[in-house]
Amino acid sequence: MKLRSRLTPADMIPMATMADVAFLLIIFFMLTSTFAKDTGLDITLPKAITSEALPKREVTIWVNRAGQLKVNKNWIKPADLALVLKREFAQSASRGVTIRGDEGVPYGTIVTVMDTAKLLGADITLAAEIEVQSSRAGPN
Repeated sequence: MKLRSRLTPADMIPMATMADVAFLLIIFFMLTSTFAKDTGLDITLPKAITSEALPKREVTIWVNRAGQLKVNKNWIKPADLALVLKREFAQSASRGVTIRGDEGVPYGTIVTVMDTAKLLGADITLAAEIEVQSSRAGPN
């Protein structure tokens, strides 16, 4: 008489299915996660190493260290900026403004110019000059 073993082989855990589940969980978390986005202004700071060429703006505002303003080719009083910008926007279809400020200009002056332009519906760009890098990788 032949005896049968009462022990049944243990069920195998399907590893291929486990990998599929792990992969699907990774995809789920990637799709449902939120990505942080900088909501500040899109600006280029003075003396940037890289820059992006933008189409020419209709209005250019220069601000010197003394806080004096020049809109396109005319020097104006800071108090007249809103009036001058309204007149410039009335003459063109574009509301693009490029602000070219000296790197020594007080921060508050640039913010005031930006606020005035933004209140009139301007699309603002801050200009910067490209900084030339030396060919050496590091100090000797």
